[in-house]
Amino acid sequence: MMKRIVTAIVILLCGTSILQGQVADSTAWQGEAVQQDAAATPSWQGQGSAWYSTGKAIMISGAATAAAGGAVMLAAMAASRKSTVPEEGFHENMGGAIIYIFGMCGMLTGASFILAGIPVTIAGHSMMNCDVPWRDARYDTRGLGIILEGGYFLPDVIEARASVGYHFNSHIFLGGGVAPGMWLDESTRSGYNSRLSLPLYADFRWSMLNRLISPYLGLSAGAEMTELSPYLSAELGTRIRTNRHSTNSFWSAIEGEVAGGYMRLGIKMGYSF
Repeated sequence: MMKRIVTAIVILLCGTSILQGQVADSTAWQGEAVQQDAAATPSWQGQGSAWYSTGKAIMISGAATAAAGGAVMLAAMAASRKSTVPEEGFHENMGGAIIYIFGMCGMLTGASFILAGIPVTIAGHSMMNCDVPWRDARYDTRGLGIILEGGYFLPDVIEARASVGYHFNSHIFLGGGVAPGMWLDESTRSGYNSRLSLPLYADFRWSMLNRLISPYLGLSAGAEMTELSPYLSAELGTRIRTNRHSTNSFWSAIEGEVAGGYMRLGIKMGYSF
């Protein structure tokens, strides 16, 4: 009887030792798998998510502010139309004018936030899609390119721009383009004969850095076709590359233009591919 008990205890101890070894091996294997997964996941993965979220938040806040300002402007206009003018003479509604100006300021502030949020959002998206740490990324690409842009210029002009050219390297673009523009308010033309403008120009751009985000300088020279006068423009802005293996980029800048009948200053944004 005693011999059977000792044999059972020995068998039990051996089985327990084997089971513990299997559990230890399994735990060690799981630990190695976790370490391998951690090693396979780059430390920079998820980069740019904070930029992307911040940009979207700025744009949403701007859209809400612009919508509220527009609603206040419409309300002020509706109240002004419903008001009656007394028979004894002109009566100016100062309260309505102040409310209208307040709404307009809100709408302009919201639009400014939207414009500020666009490049932040695009930069964040580019960082997230970059297959290396974005601070180390280089863009040694060249080839044909098309740049499409739109902008608003003072005094009260909207303009579209299209340039076709060649990216000689990560810094230099040279091409030619056209920039049709239109005065929204005819009274702001200051003697310029046509409500439309149509400059044809040679377009030179120099990106200062070979990085995801780079300041750039642009110069254009040509002719204003609506009155056959010289045309010059200069711009200073930011280039955000959206693809590490192509010349695709987002461009935003402050630009000044001079032609025979006008001088104007504005902002523009666009994309090249």
